[in-house]
Amino acid sequence: MNEPLQKMLTPRLQQWLSVIAERASPIAATCIALTLILLVYAFFNLGINSDNLSLVSKGLESRKNHAVFAALFPNLEEAILVVIDGETPALARNATDALAAELKSMGETFRDVYVPGGGTFFEEHALLYRTPDELDDFADQLSTLQPLLASLESDPSLIQLAELVRLGFDTEGETRLDPSQWTSLLDQVGEASVSVYEEAPVRISWETMLLAGSDLEIPTRRVIVVDPHLDYEKILVAGSSIAAINTAASAAGLDEEPGVRIRVTGNPALNHEEMLGLAWDIGGAGVFCFALVAVLLYFAFRSWRLVIASLATLLVGLIWTGAFAAASIGEVNLISIAFAILFIGLGVDFAIHFGMAFATERRDEGLPNRAALQNAIDSIGASLVLCGFTTAIGFLVFWPTEYRGVAELGAIAGAGMFIILFLTLTLFPALMLSWLQIPDDFVVPAPARIDQGIALRLARTPRSICGIAAAATIASIPLLLQLRFDAHVIEMRDPDTPSVQAFRDLLSDGNTSPWYVNVMAPDLETAANVARKLEARPEIGRTVRLASYVPGNQDEKIEILDDLSFLMEATPGARDPNPSYRVDEQKQALRELRNVLRNADRPENDSDLVTSLDALEERLSAFLERVEEDPNPARTLSEFRAVLLDRLPEEIARFRSSLSVTAITLGDLPPELVRRLRAPDGTLRIQAYPEEELQDFDTLKRFVTSVLEIAPKAAGIAINLVEFGEATARSFRQALLSAAIAISTLLFVLWRRPADVGIVLAPLTLGSVLTCASMALLDMSFNFANVLVLPLLFGIGVDSGIHLVHRARHDAANAGGSLVESATAGAVFYSAMTTTLSFGTLALSGHEGMHTLGIMLTIGMFWTVIANLVFLPALLVVTGVTPAIGQDAK
Repeated sequence: MNEPLQKMLTPRLQQWLSVIAERASPIAATCIALTLILLVYAFFNLGINSDNLSLVSKGLESRKNHAVFAALFPNLEEAILVVIDGETPALARNATDALAAELKSMGETFRDVYVPGGGTFFEEHALLYRTPDELDDFADQLSTLQPLLASLESDPSLIQLAELVRLGFDTEGETRLDPSQWTSLLDQVGEASVSVYEEAPVRISWETMLLAGSDLEIPTRRVIVVDPHLDYEKILVAGSSIAAINTAASAAGLDEEPGVRIRVTGNPALNHEEMLGLAWDIGGAGVFCFALVAVLLYFAFRSWRLVIASLATLLVGLIWTGAFAAASIGEVNLISIAFAILFIGLGVDFAIHFGMAFATERRDEGLPNRAALQNAIDSIGASLVLCGFTTAIGFLVFWPTEYRGVAELGAIAGAGMFIILFLTLTLFPALMLSWLQIPDDFVVPAPARIDQGIALRLARTPRSICGIAAAATIASIPLLLQLRFDAHVIEMRDPDTPSVQAFRDLLSDGNTSPWYVNVMAPDLETAANVARKLEARPEIGRTVRLASYVPGNQDEKIEILDDLSFLMEATPGARDPNPSYRVDEQKQALRELRNVLRNADRPENDSDLVTSLDALEERLSAFLERVEEDPNPARTLSEFRAVLLDRLPEEIARFRSSLSVTAITLGDLPPELVRRLRAPDGTLRIQAYPEEELQDFDTLKRFVTSVLEIAPKAAGIAINLVEFGEATARSFRQALLSAAIAISTLLFVLWRRPADVGIVLAPLTLGSVLTCASMALLDMSFNFANVLVLPLLFGIGVDSGIHLVHRARHDAANAGGSLVESATAGAVFYSAMTTTLSFGTLALSGHEGMHTLGIMLTIGMFWTVIANLVFLPALLVVTGVTPAIGQDAK
């Protein structure tokens, strides 16, 4: 016992083992009873925090600015966004109005329900927000359509529609319809002929046809901004709010409305689905992980008693750690929830080293249980304690950082390492000396070592291995420069969940992006000046402020709209809105239209129109064939007419009402809009929207940087994400440096051998470098979840190095055998296998953050095993600590 640490710890560990041996059964029973109490405590007191924003320190500048902004204006941090997509503008508008009315009728369920750009005001004044040129072009276009619309308004029948289309082709030179309008009209007739035989056909949109070819458009996507009452006492804080939205959609008849899709997104909904997915993934992975560990333990121990003792120790440690989390922090977050998998993968290492050392003493020396445990403590007890501290350091270095997500994970898992170390030295020997005693006449079989043959061959060429390691390190340096941190939180989430898909759709549209930036100004003039500066930046697409809702050139626009109003006066003497014609008359009209389409000349310079002509001819032919075979052709033709023309009167009436408008002033704007853009104290809000789609972090950062250069006090989710990412990157660097310094210092103080410290750290450095190089080759980036990989690998990898160097020194002093054939090397191998497979279960998660964490940990453990079981023995030979195997390398 020539090491200071071993001299200090081993006698005390032996004394502790003697205490355990004298009271093995009572100690085991006490541990089990205490575990049951702690399990109940953890069940009732350990919560789950699904709020991502709480994972970062409130001391960040972006958080302070956002708090100032949120005190004055509604914001999207806690808003649920209900995204309504309709096949036609009318479906989207009507569904939005119906759902918003249902949500507002729910009283105290929601604090506020707001439809951006919705309501009577914007329906009536929509055309005033267009440019004069756009309105002029639209007026010219509408003048060519007016005869068609007037005819259909007078006689909304299939016969009239077919006749108008037929005449349009006969006199195309006179009507001069825009080709895009013809394409739209033909497509809609063709789609109607197909959909009429569907269970719930969708009425076509004449709005779409009226606007075809113009710069005007009516959106088919609407968004409702819902301010919910989030219940932070529950695990799923937004669960009741999302359920209420689904109930409202059902009450409005929208859950089965054809042509309408409703999705819920926004931070609360994203967190809700993320937590559901993580809980399932972590729970399933935990069970699978536990089963894998059990199988590997059997191959390592070849004794079910040792396996059961190890698993019992592991399970008790997990419960105790959960109780510690409940008592110290009170909750787990979206990152620290992974502590269970990490604990299983790491905690079992202690039992593997202790158990395999114990089994070796039983098998090789033929000792009884107590003596075998005592010898195991002599050989690995001190290094076991040291490994507990170094592994804990790999977690605890995150505690002082700004990133509270991994800080709390570090505190929980770090404490867990001390807990499992204590239980491995207490409960494990208590079980082996009481309820799970191995009979003295039972010979424990040797562990299966699939790695030993390969390791022995490689150990014969130590200098070559060291050379390869040095070359691999040098070659990896350029790859390390390619590593990046990606703070794009949407990239971390399960891409298959509806909330993520809906959020991505919103981000892809500059008009609906939830990641705009808010700038505050004291008055209208300042707001205008700031907006001009922002709009001058190429990264900023547009700004929105209160004055933006007062259109310019209103007199000129109103004059154009007055002319359009005169043009669109109601047709006198309109017939029955549902005229009755004989079946044979309607079929004949459709046949004649089909024949016109078949014989019409195809324009050579308009492939879209040619495609529409061919498609409509084919569809009309198929439709007429089905009508001939239909037992009730009158009903089918009536439904065909309804699909085509039912919405026409409503949409023409809405269009006419939008033509009769008066000029808008600030005082005319809806109160709910003003409240979102002007605070009670008069402070004005400017919203800056990105020019590019914010689908990657680099684009997001360019946008945010551009805004902050003009308005340093700006606030918004986009700014939060960028600063969160920078804070996390700082936390990563701080934790990595702290882990390296703390572990190196601890080893130096305890061993007092700088050479041994260097030997332990060399393979650790090699494994880390190769891990990062592999990430670069696989085009993987660090994110909020996997940022803990390298500091964690430092804590894990150093354990194997400590055990192997300790064993090498012990064998050198006692003329022992080969290091790679020793029980310690076997324990390192199985320890690494259990850790790798345990972490690998995280790679099965649908959550991208946990998925990449699992992949990176698996890759890291692979390189750590190679470094410790191949490079480290070679380094020990090259440095003269151990002799070469067989013929010495020259």
